[in-house]
Amino acid sequence: MRTLLLAGGIAALIAVPSAALADTTEQVPETDPTAEEAAPSGVTTTSALHAEGRGTFRFEGSGGLVVSGRGVVRVRDDSTGGDLVVTPGGFGAASAPGRKGVQRFTGEGMLVLDGSAYTVTVAGRFTADAAPTATHASSGVARVTGSGSTILQGGVPVPFWASQRILLTTGPMSVDLAGRGAREWWTRPHRGGGKRVTVRRVVVTKRVEDGRTVAHRRTVTVKRWWKWDGRAPGATWRLNGPAAGTVALTTISGRVRVWDRSAAKDLAVTVPAGTATTTLKDGSVVYSGLRGASVTIAGTGFRMKVRAFDVEGTFTPVPGSRARSFVRGGGTFDAGAATDVRAGGHGGVRVLLQAGSPA
Repeated sequence: MRTLLLAGGIAALIAVPSAALADTTEQVPETDPTAEEAAPSGVTTTSALHAEGRGTFRFEGSGGLVVSGRGVVRVRDDSTGGDLVVTPGGFGAASAPGRKGVQRFTGEGMLVLDGSAYTVTVAGRFTADAAPTATHASSGVARVTGSGSTILQGGVPVPFWASQRILLTTGPMSVDLAGRGAREWWTRPHRGGGKRVTVRRVVVTKRVEDGRTVAHRRTVTVKRWWKWDGRAPGATWRLNGPAAGTVALTTISGRVRVWDRSAAKDLAVTVPAGTATTTLKDGSVVYSGLRGASVTIAGTGFRMKVRAFDVEGTFTPVPGSRARSFVRGGGTFDAGAATDVRAGGHGGVRVLLQAGSPA
């Protein structure tokens, strides 16, 4: 009888949906495809943004842009003085500017652009590199769809479906985010709907036949759709790089995870007294159980990940440094000249902070 009760208890435990058993602490290993722990692909870039694939690429901003491949490229000069310089190589002759000043290039070849304000849309198979020039800084918003990957300078390749919105700008950066019940964006399917998971449980039955006890074991498979967990934090703010500067979280209800990547190991973290602290196997430290708390992080080479119900704070980078960020949740953020940018509760926004001085 005791054996049956024990087996039944184990079966019931296995049958409980994993969402109900989810731990609120940070999980290891790190599975974020934008994290530095991602498997090295050997693909890097010296450009502010490198995009390569098949589909569509749209960039609205300033600086230099080199587009090569085969398809259709539409270019519009948004500057007041008409300073956009377009150098085609291999594409067919540009069409006459349309009613909205759009020029159209078709075929196969390369385009080199340099200007203070323009919009480029590429459809087809392409490679695009955005970088600053001698006259214009590289800034703006990029969007990608289709099949391929993008790389922010100093980062790793990220598939198109996980990098729909990309912002190139400068620092400092401030966030005001909130949210509940969201899962990390890279665990979601990139094609509509929730993620279908399989839960298995083992059912052990006991019966007596011909005076002998016979145990019958079978596996029952249950499939269901993930549901949002309203008890989980839904706002995310990451800093990669490693970043150099100071993070001042004026209000945070959630947890913070930090990695010290500096050569001098000079990371300094200030948290309220009594904060739960956990050191994980990879050397990172998680500060959890924060409720409306104030946290300060400073160093010359660190990574940070905030998961919270509510978070407000700023990041002031060291002048001349570069950092990459990811923002998701309800609310907005500011970064350089970009203000009141909606983070979005689905794909979020990837941000490249190219310099430590205000735009």
